[in-house]
Formats: sequence, structure tokens, C-alpha cells
Amino acid sequence: MRYTTRFVLLIMGVIALVVLTSGCSVYFNTFFNAKKAFNSAEKARKESKREGAGRNEYQKAIEKALKVAENHPNSKYYDDAIYVLGVSYYHTAQYAKAERRFRELLANYPNSKYTRDATIYLAKSKLALGDMDDALAAFAAVFDSGYDKEYKAEAARALGEHHHKEKEYSDARRYFVALRDSLGDGAAARNAQMFIADGYFEAFQFQDALSGYLQVLGMKPDKGEKYHALYQAGLCSIRLQRIDAGLAYLNQLAKDELYFDSLGILKLTMAEGYEYDGDLAQAEALYEDVMSTSEKKSWQAIAAYRLGLIYQIDYDQLSKAQEYYDKSVEIDKTSPVRSDAIVRSSDIGKLKTFARTHLDSTATPAAIETAANTQLLLAELYWSKLNKPDSAIAEMHYLVDSIETSYHTPQAIIMLSQMIREHTGDNQAADSMLQTVLQKYPHSDFVPEALEALGLEGTEADSGYAALYIDRAEDFLINGEEIDSARTYYQYVVDNFPESDHYLPARFALIWLRDNYEAPGDSSIYYAYKEFIDSFPDSEWSRTASRMIGGAVQPVGQPTSTQEEQLTDLEKDSIRHGDTRDDIERPPDTAVGYIDPMIALYRTPKGDTLVDLRLQPIETQIPFEFPPEFSTGTQNDWKLYFQLLIDFSGKVVDYNLKIPSGIEEIDKRARETVGSMTFDAMEVSNRVVDAGQTDKRTEEGYWFVYMYVVTKPEYLR
Repeated sequence: MRYTTRFVLLIMGVIALVVLTSGCSVYFNTFFNAKKAFNSAEKARKESKREGAGRNEYQKAIEKALKVAENHPNSKYYDDAIYVLGVSYYHTAQYAKAERRFRELLANYPNSKYTRDATIYLAKSKLALGDMDDALAAFAAVFDSGYDKEYKAEAARALGEHHHKEKEYSDARRYFVALRDSLGDGAAARNAQMFIADGYFEAFQFQDALSGYLQVLGMKPDKGEKYHALYQAGLCSIRLQRIDAGLAYLNQLAKDELYFDSLGILKLTMAEGYEYDGDLAQAEALYEDVMSTSEKKSWQAIAAYRLGLIYQIDYDQLSKAQEYYDKSVEIDKTSPVRSDAIVRSSDIGKLKTFARTHLDSTATPAAIETAANTQLLLAELYWSKLNKPDSAIAEMHYLVDSIETSYHTPQAIIMLSQMIREHTGDNQAADSMLQTVLQKYPHSDFVPEALEALGLEGTEADSGYAALYIDRAEDFLINGEEIDSARTYYQYVVDNFPESDHYLPARFALIWLRDNYEAPGDSSIYYAYKEFIDSFPDSEWSRTASRMIGGAVQPVGQPTSTQEEQLTDLEKDSIRHGDTRDDIERPPDTAVGYIDPMIALYRTPKGDTLVDLRLQPIETQIPFEFPPEFSTGTQNDWKLYFQLLIDFSGKVVDYNLKIPSGIEEIDKRARETVGSMTFDAMEVSNRVVDAGQTDKRTEEGYWFVYMYVVTKPEYLR
């Protein structure tokens, strides 16, 4: 069959039209399905009024719209597809992708019908990504622009909520007022007014907050809004000491069947109002009611806890208070008051442990110290934990008046003076007590605290206590290595302050000075440390001494245990007094002489001399936190000595703890703190020049000796 040319061309045109129409149909159907899924997701989200609703439909919209965007970039629906993608990404929490799509739409389609919506969504995406400056600038531009009211309302809401979250309530109020007065509809206006009232409440402006909540109640609130406004109005009234009005607001809620599921918390708040009003009987009755009738264990636990407070603070019936605290703990293991209830119950229980100890004339010094320490703990318990200052002062007076010879008595006088100053405001009586410490206990370790409280530091009165001589000894040792002068002051402490906490450090220092600066070369140092350990086996300094000799090889003249068994009593006695026995056969590793396992503090492994840094850090990234489990005992300060390598920027880049505290956890935390320090680089450089150490420079910096003092917090003493 023959076809004419005209007929062939007609057939080809029809085929091309069919193909073209088919492609457009596929493209349009893809976008249609994307838009359908998108509209379904938008409807679900808006009706539920919660973020995350319609997530599956948004995901379908993304899949379909991506096909349009990727395969048909020049189509007339491209900006539609980009907008669908951006919004869908935003509501599925893919904020970075959303931000890129909205930027693309605004850059390439400035006249699109989606421009204003995209501008708002771009700002919201930046806000979600933490780009606060850009986001707030974009919202502010919309708010101050000529955009339609709905867009300005969206910007005002975002700006207001941001400032409210940041506790910038006055800044937030500007935007919420605009929403309430002109931009928002009924629901948006009520929501804005609620934010305004909440902002006043959070800022403790209870009168303005009360007016704000009452205004919400006049704006036809829904169930949830009415509850919040009435409840907060009740709290505001109670805070303003308008107890009757506050209880009336709460009663209005309590009588409404709509809020019966919140009856427990309403009764708790009403009981709190009665407490404020001094009507403890009504408060107690409501708390008991909540304990027995509330369906929520958390409310029952709070009620029991509040009853414990009433019986502890108001009724002073500590045993009954402890019962309620224990009930609160048992009722709900997740209660927010549980931990405090445990502590309060434990504190009341300690009263039995810290009962007064009555001493007679036969009491030993150890018994006197135990009684005094117990009395201190009892007074501190009343003062800081049980809120009974009068009882605390009475117990402290008992200690001061009846236990005059204790190491802790001067400390008790100082604490008593502080209590009287804070509780009664009688500064004259407080200062008089502090003067008693200086007059009656001039050599006490607590004299510096009395001097500081009286403002007498550096005066003639600032003398006569052990710490003063310890500081002088250390200054001689560190500044100029004047060993004889340092030894004189350490010996003075040993001879004159046997009861001081500085006595043991001074005795240890005398041995350490001989070890590091005289190096006798025989076993006398070994035995000096050993005698120190045997004499004071439970002290921290003895543990330090143990480490000094624990890793050492056998001293010259010191036989092995097997050899010692074969010696005569005369030979053993001779060796104990430092003599050597050349005729005793020793293994090769015991003939090398006594080797101290700890390098002298002011010596590097190469034998170079180090100087003391004597600077305060300008930055410490890891602050020291005292481990409370080591708060027992009388020692309040620990001096740790480090060798520090400080680079040319002032940063600590390496360190060695040379003299530890003897408490592993304190040493660990001190290492972390000191290792995170940075010093003033110029001051470090000046220290190097002043000490003539410029030739001791390493590739990384300079080494120094640094003393770090750990001090027990006052509340743990």
C-alpha cells in the first residue's frame, strides 16, 4: 500500500503529540500526588495543633516533589515543588534541607506567590538551626514590613516566644501586645495575653501577673486556658498575701467537675495558701486528704513531705516529722521531693548519734576531743540542716563553756560568734567572743580565722600560731633555699605546738630536708622515715613517708630479712643505729646505696635546679571540687607540690605531682585542675628572668615548682 507524503507527516505529528501529552501527564500526575499528600499533611497538623502530625504524608510529598524538582527543573510548577519540599522538610525536622530550599526559592523566584510564606519559613528554619541573629533579623524585618497581618502575626509570635524563652520578658511583651491588640485572632490574642501574664509571674511581678490572668479569663478561654489562668491567679493572690482571694480562685476550680482530675494539685496549692495564712490546722487537713485520696503517688508524696516540714519547723516535733519524710520516700521513688525528704529524715536521725556527751574529771584527752567534735556536729546540724538557730547556739554555748581544753574549742567560739552575728545582729558580742580566742587560745590553729574576722591580719596581734612559722619556713626554703633557717622554724613548730595540725607536717619536713639537702648516704634517713610511720601510722603524712621508702632498694648496711635472722642482737642494734656491716654478704642489687624513689622537688632528672612559680593562674578550665567523702577528720588544708612545664603562651603543657596529699581522689582532682591552668605569659617570663633561668629553656617552655593548696570547704568542716 502506498502512502502519500502528506499522510505520512500527519501520522508522525499525531504520534509526537501523543508522546508529548503522555510525558506532561506523567509530570502533572507526579506533582498532583505531591500536592495532595502535602495538603493532607497540612490539614492534619493544623487540626491537631501539634508539631509532628501528618509526618507520613509530608514524607510522601517529599518523595513526589523531589521527582518534579530533579526531572523537570524548567517547568511552571518548579517553584511549587520547591515550596512543598521546604515546608515538608521543616515539619519533618529536616531544618538544614528546608533552609536550603527556601533560600533557593527566594533567590530564583522573588515574585513567586510563595515568597512571603517562604520568608517566614526561612526565618523559622534558621531559628531551629540555631542561627539566632539571622533568624531574629528576618522575623523583625517581616514584623516591621508592610506584609499582611497573618505574616506579621507569625513573626511577632516567633519573636515573642524567643524572648520569653530567654527570660527577656519586657522584650517579649512588645510582640505579644501587638498580637493581642491587632495582629491575632481570638485564640492567638488569648495565647499572647497568657504569655504576657506568665512573663510577669516569672519576673515575680505578681500584681501585674494577676491582672494579666484575670484579663485572660475575660477573653472566653477554653478549658485548659481557664484552668491555667485561675490556678495562676490563685498563686499570685497567695504570693501577695491575699490568701482568701487566692483560695477562692482555687476553690472555683475545685468545685468544677471539668477539673476533678486536677483536684490533688489544687488541694496541695490550697494547703500552701493556708500555711501562708498561718492556718496550719486547715493546711494539715488538706495534706492528709491528698495523702489518702489522691490517685497520683507524686501528689501523695509531696503532701507527706509538706506535713514533715510542718511538724519539723512549725511544731518542732522531729520524730513525727521524720515519720512523714519516710512516708514521702516510700510512696513515690520518682518524686521531686524524695531526695530532700531522705536528707531531712537522715539529719533528724543524726540527733541520736550526736547526743551530748557528759564528761567528768576522769575523761581522757581522746574522750574530750570526741565529745567536742560531736558537739560541733550537733550544733552545725541544728544550724544548717534543721533550721533551729536557737538550739544551735545553745549547743555551741555548751561546748564553749564546758569543754575548754579541746583543740576544737577556739573553732567553736569563732562559729558561735558567726551564729550570733547572723541570728541576732549583735556585732559587739560577736567581736568580744573573737577577742576571747586571741586572749585565751593565742597559739591555736584557729587564730588566723579570728584575726581575719576582726580585720587584724598583719597587725601586732598576728603572731604566735603554728601556721605563721610554717609559712616562714616555706618562704626560706622556696625563695632562697636557706635550709638552716627553714629547719629552725620547722623545729620551732615541733617543739612548741605539739597539739597543732601543723606538728606532723613540720616533723616530716625536718626528715625531708635532711634527705634532700644533706644526703647522709647511710640508712639513717630510711630509719627516720620508718620511725615516723610507726609513730603516726594513721596520718596522711605517714602514708606519704611510706611512699618515700616503699619503692626504694635496700639501704646500705641494711640486711635482707634472711640475713637479719642470722645476726646477733649486738649486730642488729648496731645496724639500727646507722652503722654498716662490711662483712655482711649482700646481693648485688642491695649494694648500690639508698635510692629515694622520689626526685627532690626542686631538681629535674638532669639535675637542674627549678624555681618556684608563685603566680596565680589567669584561667582554670577544670575547677577543683572537694570530694565530700573526705570531709571527716580535723585536717582542713593539703599542700600539693607540682613540677609544671609552662609553654610560651602561659599554658600548662605537662606536669608531675611530686608531693601528693596522700588521698588518691584529692590528688586526681588536683591533677585535672592544675593541668587545665593558664598563667599570664608576661609574668611567667618575668619570673624566669628574675630567677636567672633563661638558660633553662626547653623547646616547649620552662619548668617550675608550683604549690597548689586544697582547702576543705567551710560547710564540710
